[in-house]
Amino acid sequence: MGWLQDTFLELGNDSTEVERIRYARAYILEMIEGYLMSNLS
Repeated sequence: MGWLQDTFLELGNDSTEVERIRYARAYILEMIEGYLMSNLS
């Protein structure tokens, strides 16, 4: 999941619609990781 954080850092004001969609998908994956995979054992 580190790749997601490195690749999709922050959106700028001049981002395209495709970039915003990709950022939203990456954010959803991070949310899923936080809730469903919070226990590393």
